Amino acid sequence: MQAMSTVTRPERVLFVHAHPDDETLASGGTIATLLELGAHVTVLTATRGERGEMLTEELAPLAGDGLRVAAHRETEIAAALAALGGPAHLWLGGPGARPTDLPARRYTDSGMQWGPDGRATSAGDAPADSLTHADLGEVVDDVRAAIRSTGADAVVSYGDDGGYGHPDHLRIHAAARYAAQAEEVPFSMIVDPDSGLADLTVDVLPVRGRVRAALEQYRSQVAVDPADPQDPVSLSYVMPHGVRHQVPAVEAFRHDTPPAPAAPQTYAEMSGQGKATAVVVAAVVGVLVGALGTITHQQTIAIGSWSTAPLGMVLTTLIVVGIVVGIRLLYRSRLLVAAVGIGIILATQVLVAVAGDASPLVPANPAGYVWTFGPAVVAMLVLAWPDLTGLRAQQPGNGQQPTNGQRPTDEPRSVVAAPHE
Repeated sequence: MQAMSTVTRPERVLFVHAHPDDETLASGGTIATLLELGAHVTVLTATRGERGEMLTEELAPLAGDGLRVAAHRETEIAAALAALGGPAHLWLGGPGARPTDLPARRYTDSGMQWGPDGRATSAGDAPADSLTHADLGEVVDDVRAAIRSTGADAVVSYGDDGGYGHPDHLRIHAAARYAAQAEEVPFSMIVDPDSGLADLTVDVLPVRGRVRAALEQYRSQVAVDPADPQDPVSLSYVMPHGVRHQVPAVEAFRHDTPPAPAAPQTYAEMSGQGKATAVVVAAVVGVLVGALGTITHQQTIAIGSWSTAPLGMVLTTLIVVGIVVGIRLLYRSRLLVAAVGIGIILATQVLVAVAGDASPLVPANPAGYVWTFGPAVVAMLVLAWPDLTGLRAQQPGNGQQPTNGQRPTDEPRSVVAAPHE
């Protein structure tokens, strides 16, 4: 699968993660790749990983002291992001990731423990200010604020299993997904490249050095294996529970929803079945308008004591003009206009024929003549005018915006996780 495609401006991608180090472990290669391609990347981190292990002897005294652990991990993520290429960074609940009418808040690490199946599960003693104890609606609103403040075109976070089950990951998946849906921004989930679920993969071997440098900043969380001179692109690390992980050569993402096909805007863009249906519907509309007009075009309204106004004739004529002109402008189709016109004429003639020669429906008076010939004249005039749409589109400097929904600029951008494009 092709990982990148060129469009008209640098894409803005928001990566939403639960703790420092998650952004590098789960998506560091994609972040570095996007930055090298000129995209604007923001990493939104929910907590400071206050309950994370301290692996080295030097850092061991910090364990259990949430504030000191948080301060240290803030330095680690700053160094790691710099190694990846310098994406922007926000803390959930802080400036840029909090509704402006609410005071800033700080979400803390909920903690976890390893279950018998080797996956993370709740620790059971999450503090009151932890991410999992926070109201989900509040977390969603904070992520929405980050989407708006960064102008994100795409949001990326964990899959619905949180990657490995961490309760904070599950919470962030739900919040990021709801926020992206509410802001109508494409949402993509990080998945295992070997799962067969990926809609998009990114070759991260070209930025392996940046990812290694970033991982090496997280000395409190992972032990990175030394580089192998015989295999310079190999990268592995050991987690606190002793399991060694090999960093894959690709990072994979699954889009939240499949790309929605664009609705046809004109008759020419419709499918064969759609065109046939449109013609039938246009003819039916014509028949209904013809029947209604034949019955009502003689209606008048009294004006004062001595005169009347041909209300029926005026209204039926305006209805015909509005329908045929509207169809021509909206669907740019002479065929649909002809179908409406034929439907009107057929309905009128059938009603007159059924009523017989003495039919009171279309008498020989001004209103009757207008209704008899008016719809045909209007339809012919509308059919006759030229379609200037193509000429207008070709004129330079006409001030038109791009028709594909892209923002106009001269800069290229790269799309990584935008399923609706």
